[in-house]
Amino acid sequence: MEGGEEKPLVIVLHGPSGVGKDSVIDRLRERLGIHRATSSTTRPPRGNEVDGVHYHFLSEPEFRQKVAAGEFAEWASVYGELKGVERREIEPYLEAGQDVIIRTDVQGARTWRRKLEGAIFIFLTAEDREVLRARLIARGTEDPEQLTARLAELEEELADLPNNDYVVINRHGRLEEAVDEIAEIIEREKRNPNRPRARLVA
Repeated sequence: MEGGEEKPLVIVLHGPSGVGKDSVIDRLRERLGIHRATSSTTRPPRGNEVDGVHYHFLSEPEFRQKVAAGEFAEWASVYGELKGVERREIEPYLEAGQDVIIRTDVQGARTWRRKLEGAIFIFLTAEDREVLRARLIARGTEDPEQLTARLAELEEELADLPNNDYVVINRHGRLEEAVDEIAEIIEREKRNPNRPRARLVA
């Protein structure tokens, strides 16, 4: 690669529920102008969630129609709801030279490892397992059945930790430190001459 040319990146950020992925992404968007690939889902909006900002909220028939038309880069059934990322949230931005960040879960991360070439996988976690459990319970956004499923998924997420390029700890009350670390990773990897240009391969 000549002249230290910077290549647009796709960052795949995942980690246990309640670890602060949205807060980290919001700060990275403010600081770096990185594009967040907005996921589509068939679940109804929660609280102050806005269509097109937090998610693209679709009916199940709409979602399945897009799947049939090949518009999704990745999708899955998660806790009985359909969820995925459309190609339009990734490809046009890479073509324009803009970095993209994808927020996902362990199931999505496994899929993206097959579908994305040149992506950076970052595992975001808390100080330890007990802190993660406490944060998840404190959110209060799941009913008891969903909470049980989320706690079970926590162990699956932690088991995937070694499969990532980087592990970043988001310590309580120290969000900016985690954001600083990820921003440094992004700048370093953009100049990595050995990393393939990010692209969808499947």
